Amino acid sequence: MSDWIGSLKQSFAEFRHRRVFRVIAVYVVTSWILIQLGSAVFEPLGLPSWSMRLLIVLLALGFVLAGALAWVYDIGAHGIERTLPAPAPEIAAKNERAPAPEASVAILPFTDLSEAKDQDYFCDGLAEEIMNALASIRDLRVASRTSSFRFRGHAADAREIGRALNVAAILEGSVRKAGDRVRVTAQLIDADSGYHLWSENFDRQLRDIFAIQEEIARSVVRALRVSVKAVADLDLCCYAPRDMHAYELYLRGRQIQSLKSSDNWTKAPEMFRRAIALDPGYAQAHAGLADSLAQLLIWRIIEPEGVLDEALAAAKRALELAPELAEAHVARANTLSLAGDNEGAMAAFRRAIELNPELYEAHYYFGRHCYAQGEYALAIEEFEAAHRVRPDEFQALSLASNAADSLGDRARGEALLLRALPSALAEIAADPENGRALYLAAGMQVRLGDIEGSRRNIETALRLQPDDFGTLYNAACTYTHMGDHERALDLLERAVSAGHGFRDWIEHDSDLDSLRGLPRYREILARLE
Repeated sequence: MSDWIGSLKQSFAEFRHRRVFRVIAVYVVTSWILIQLGSAVFEPLGLPSWSMRLLIVLLALGFVLAGALAWVYDIGAHGIERTLPAPAPEIAAKNERAPAPEASVAILPFTDLSEAKDQDYFCDGLAEEIMNALASIRDLRVASRTSSFRFRGHAADAREIGRALNVAAILEGSVRKAGDRVRVTAQLIDADSGYHLWSENFDRQLRDIFAIQEEIARSVVRALRVSVKAVADLDLCCYAPRDMHAYELYLRGRQIQSLKSSDNWTKAPEMFRRAIALDPGYAQAHAGLADSLAQLLIWRIIEPEGVLDEALAAAKRALELAPELAEAHVARANTLSLAGDNEGAMAAFRRAIELNPELYEAHYYFGRHCYAQGEYALAIEEFEAAHRVRPDEFQALSLASNAADSLGDRARGEALLLRALPSALAEIAADPENGRALYLAAGMQVRLGDIEGSRRNIETALRLQPDDFGTLYNAACTYTHMGDHERALDLLERAVSAGHGFRDWIEHDSDLDSLRGLPRYREILARLE
C-alpha cells in the first residue's frame, strides 16, 4: 500500500513539474468560454444543429492533445523546448538531507546565438574552460560537465537545476560569434531564490576570449565569496594560443573526445594535428593530441604501431612548452603507461596531481593505470580521490568497486556501488540515451542483485550503440555476472574482433573471472597479442 501511495505521489509531482495541471485548467476554462459563446451565436448565425456537438467533440479531442503536449513540451526562455524530467527521488532525498554548499556552482553549456547556429563546439568549449578553471579552486565545488550539460536545451529554471545538482549557484550564458568578433553574455543566478548574483556582457575581438573567460571565472569566485587568493591564482591567458583558428580546432577535438560513443573518437587527433600545424607552440594542442591518441590506444580502437611514438612525442612537446601544465603531465603519464614504463607513468601522474590536486583526469587515469598494473589498493584511493573532485560522477566509484572485488573485499565493493548507482540512475532518467550511463548502471545493478533492471539497461545500451566497443565490453562483463557465459563470450568476441581492447585491463578485470578457464575466452584474448 505504501509503495502504491509513494508511486502516486511521485506521479503527481511529475505532472505538477511539467505544468500539466496548469495547461488543463487553462484549456478547460477556454473550452467553457467557447461552448458558452457557441450556444449564444451558432443559432443566430444559422449554423446547423450538429455544429455544437462538433465543437464539443473537437474540444474533447483537443483536451487529450493539449495534455500530451504539456507533458512533453514547455515554453521557456528559448522558445518551445522539451521538458526535463523531475530530479530522481534519490537525488531529491539526498538534497533534503544535505543543503547545497555555499561555495558551489554548475556551469551550463552556453547557448549559440550565432546566425548559422554552428558554434556549439565553441560555446561548449567556453563553458568548459570556465568550469576547469573554477574546478581547480580547492574551496569551490563545481558540478561535473556530464551533470551540467544534460540540461542543454531544457526548460528547467535555475532553482530546479540547483536542486538536481545540489549547488548554490548556476552560471549560464550565450555566445554570438561573427568573424573575428564575439559577444558573450554571462549571468550567475542564485539557485535558491532564482535572482541574479552577477551578470555582464562582453563585446570584443575573438582573440580576447581568454580574458573574457578569466573575467567570468573571477566574477563567479567573488560572488560566491571564495578566498581572495583563489581569484589571484586564476590565469586563463597563460596558455592562450597565438592563432585563434588553432584554438577553434582544439575545441573541436575536445568536443569529439567528449562524445558518449567511441565510434567518432578517431576524428579527434586530426583536429589537434591541424591546430598544431597552425600554431606549433600551442601546448594544449600537443597535450590534446597525446590524450586523444592515448584514449584510442587504451581502448585498442587503433593499433599502437607508429601512433604510440606520435603520442609520446606530443606529450613530451607539450611539457617542453608548458612544464607547469598539469594536463600535459597526465597526457605524458598515459602515453608512458601504454609504452610499458610503469615508473615513468607513476611519476608523471603524481606530478600532475602535485600541480593541480583538483584535476579529475589526473586521479581517474592514475586509478586506471594502477588497476591495469594490479595495484588495486592504490587504484581505489585514486578513484575515490577523483570522485571527491566530482561528487556527482559515478564512473570512478564504479571502477573502484571492481578494484575492491579484485582484492577480495566484497563488502567494500558493494558499499562503493551503493554510493555510485543512484547517480547513474539519475543520469539515465535525465538522458535516456546515455549509453555509458546505461551500461555502467547495468553492471552495478547485476552485482547488487537487480538482474531485471540490469538486463533492461544493458539491452537498451546495446540497441543504442550496437557496435561501440565500450558498450560491448561492459555488456560482456554484465552477462558474465548473470552466469550467461555464452552470451558474454559472444559480446566479448564482438568487442575485440576489430583488435579493440586493452589486454592488461581485461586480464585484471574481476568482472570476467568466471570466464578465465574457458577455452573460448583464451582464444579471444590471444587475438590481442
